Amino acid sequence: MKLTNRRALSERRGVRLTKIGGWIALAFGAVHVIVAPLESDSRDVWSQAADDGWWNTFTLDDSTTLAQFERSETFWVTLGSWGVPLLVLGSYIVWSTQQGHRVPAWIGWIILAWGLIFATALPASPGWLLPVIGGLIVLGDRLSRQATPLRRGHESWSEKAAA
Repeated sequence: MKLTNRRALSERRGVRLTKIGGWIALAFGAVHVIVAPLESDSRDVWSQAADDGWWNTFTLDDSTTLAQFERSETFWVTLGSWGVPLLVLGSYIVWSTQQGHRVPAWIGWIILAWGLIFATALPASPGWLLPVIGGLIVLGDRLSRQATPLRRGHESWSEKAAA
């Protein structure tokens, strides 16, 4: 196989891995933002919060009753979770790879480090997906950079491949 074919294959693998990481982040965020509020307990809490009036309906005060605890838990699993940032990050990563832009490894390293801390603190959660997302981004960038030497400036993968 020619060197250029190997480079192109490595770059495509890198883009694919990065895009998979983005889709996992997007799905992880969507579950927290879209699916979690639809659970029956959550729907009841959201209905009650709407009936009580939206402004300041959630609090950081310690829960003293079961109802306050359920309200607090519902907030932190949905709106107050990392669901929205992961939904945004996943969407950006998928869009970015489709536009031919490289997603830098440092983003993956941050998610990987955060995910390892999260997953070891609460191993019985889907938080173990965070290091997977970070690892895919790091590996995807590494494969893409091996395929095409880095240049100064902000160039897309497709522009580098065309050069």
